[in-house]
Amino acid sequence: MTLPVDHIYNLDRTITNRGEAFESVSGTDVLPMHLWVPSELVALHNIDTPTAPRRKWPELIPWMLEDRLLQPLDEVHLAIANSPVEDQLPVWVVGRQVLLEWLRVAENAGVSAQSMLPDYLALPWEPGRISIGWRDGVCVVRSGLYQGFAASPDIAWAMVDSLIQQQDSPPRLSVSVPEIELIPEHLQQLADINHAALEWQFAELPLQANLLTGAFKSKSSTGLASWLPAMGLGILMIVLSAIYMQVASNTMQQQVTDLESQLVSNYTRLFDGRRPAAEEVRQQAEQRIETLFKQRESLHSNPVAGLLALDKLMSNCGCQLIAVRAKDNGLVMEIANGAALKERNLNLPGYRVAITQLPGGDENAIELQLSANRGGSQ
Repeated sequence: MTLPVDHIYNLDRTITNRGEAFESVSGTDVLPMHLWVPSELVALHNIDTPTAPRRKWPELIPWMLEDRLLQPLDEVHLAIANSPVEDQLPVWVVGRQVLLEWLRVAENAGVSAQSMLPDYLALPWEPGRISIGWRDGVCVVRSGLYQGFAASPDIAWAMVDSLIQQQDSPPRLSVSVPEIELIPEHLQQLADINHAALEWQFAELPLQANLLTGAFKSKSSTGLASWLPAMGLGILMIVLSAIYMQVASNTMQQQVTDLESQLVSNYTRLFDGRRPAAEEVRQQAEQRIETLFKQRESLHSNPVAGLLALDKLMSNCGCQLIAVRAKDNGLVMEIANGAALKERNLNLPGYRVAITQLPGGDENAIELQLSANRGGSQ
């Protein structure tokens, strides 16, 4: 299952409920997500690959970098690449407090961060090219497979000039900025310029640069446990089918009969309905699993997902449903006797909830609007 991807600065868009009736989404069902983080708070150091065994690198590398760091070792976190690049080992350094703050922002937004990556790596890269993007007044620059930085424009353009001067032949520049005037004139003639914004959701994820390593490694579940029964049944069918096809002699016929009986018995314990013949079990099981998957998808799609989300909210509220209709990515419900509903906590994970007075009705006649957040139920 592919997880959603976004920049950490966009997470505040997932918190839309405001007012005394609403609480933080922290502690509710969380959404696993890969996150880009601001590169200006992350430093990259390339070191000679240690000759010691890899298991000793986490202890050895901090002391190799001690003279390069601006903070004490106990105040920074080091993320070591899985493998060297041309005999150089990339090591990303970020302040522990900075990393904890990003994790807090993600938690408050109802997000379980599966990885955090410096956002300059969201830019495309190829040898001989420097890619430059724009993020809310900050230049984001990628100059190598893992090399790059982010800085204010005056600093960033000076660093780009320095990179160009270090090359034997001038590199190509790919620049994506809102306005061409943001690019120094002497660089405009070297650059391929466009106005495209950075697509955080669709950029390739170089997970070797994941900052969440060691003590910060993600421990949250991605929902695999809910798939284990179906996976177990699929593995069981494959094993039994393989055994069945390998049985070719009359001396093993009784074993084949026993296996067929066990296969059908397992099927009938899992599924109701007609008892199939042994040779039909695989086809019937695949059809049943496909149907279950479709049913699961339908329960997580609107408007069914919206109605299920509202079930707990409207339970025992004494409301009278007048009308309900689908609208955009949600529901609109007209409700009478909604006094109790107006006093309830309307925080539904993954949804925005709004209550307004129903035109032409009494003070307890309300209109409830439910819409899914971006990245929530679809």
